[in-house]
Amino acid sequence: MVWSYPEISKEEFIKLLKGFVDLLILASGFQSSGVPAHWDAENCKKALQWGLFFENVLRSINSSDTFGESMRELDEAISEMKSNPLLPKGLENLSSDNLSKGREFVLEHLMNNSTLKDKQLQAILVAAVESGDGIREIIDGKLCKRQSVVSCVSALETGLKILSKHIEPKESLHREDNDATFLGLGQQPIELLRWNIWQSKAISYFLSKRTLRLVSGASLIFSAPKAQWVEVLRRLRVSDKNDDDIFIEKIELLLLGCVTSRWTHLIEGIMSVSYKSVTVSEEYEELCKLLLQRSKSLKQNEIALNSKVEEILEYLTEILESRFHQLWKLPSALTAAAIPSWSPLFGLYFGEIEKQLKLDHSTTRFCSCDKDLNEHNDCELAERVWCLYVFHICICH
Repeated sequence: MVWSYPEISKEEFIKLLKGFVDLLILASGFQSSGVPAHWDAENCKKALQWGLFFENVLRSINSSDTFGESMRELDEAISEMKSNPLLPKGLENLSSDNLSKGREFVLEHLMNNSTLKDKQLQAILVAAVESGDGIREIIDGKLCKRQSVVSCVSALETGLKILSKHIEPKESLHREDNDATFLGLGQQPIELLRWNIWQSKAISYFLSKRTLRLVSGASLIFSAPKAQWVEVLRRLRVSDKNDDDIFIEKIELLLLGCVTSRWTHLIEGIMSVSYKSVTVSEEYEELCKLLLQRSKSLKQNEIALNSKVEEILEYLTEILESRFHQLWKLPSALTAAAIPSWSPLFGLYFGEIEKQLKLDHSTTRFCSCDKDLNEHNDCELAERVWCLYVFHICICH
């Protein structure tokens, strides 16, 4: 067999491949000395660039039958490397096929190591976003897969508590007026799968290319004095969209303007939330308690909020007027994360949710549940309650 690929020699390719294997060993969590390996965003980005390099080379070799001999030589060299008894476990699946998906292969090792901490997850997310197109979809799937595993462990840890709830009588947490608003809430714990779906949906929104562009735009717009950014929003027009679509995009920009200063903290928060065996009713009850506790002192204790956020919220409340139902057209996670509990807008938004919970069939429904059903378990309404619970109860505490 003869190596015929002209862009790089066989010897140089094998040398680089051995270096890539060393990188994957580090990505798995430990240095050769046994000391844990720590990854920051810059090193994660470099690792992904190496993965992309092998993707491009393999794609080029596979693009022509002329290089068939080169591919066979490559497979033979990889087999020889794998036969080495010193090759660490976890690299048995090294192959030309995996090298052709280099970035995914790197992410698999970065995210599956046993020492992975929230800080490294954040580094991986930052590196993925800065690496550009194509990588977000890959990392999305990896995050969901890992989150499922982590959540399963958390679910097992709470197993005895779940059993005790069924065995021991427990006084209802319902409010006295539950016949008016509480009858429509799910009484069974939210399923692990449903929790993961909602969490993945939130992460996907915050990391989407479109959202990141809007965050960048919002940061620029709201760095100006209020009079200027109000004028910018007033003049905002998109030729191929109707007035309602433009209005919703303005609301989205305003909400994103409330979180630009704590964007990293927001991502870390939603990523770190583990599964809890809790019913929608219990989530709702916690939010009701939070609403009752709202006060000026609570507002003063909020972290990373400033007069700019207050200005945005005041303007947002003003333009929504009696159209607070428009918030239902925006992602549940954004609305929950952006509106602080001390804001009057929080009470108005929560009030819209309460209207949906009342068993009044004349009310326009904003979830997909059948009007004849008595419970909200996996609909948009339950998701919105979950998002408020996660961002205002789980993450804040």
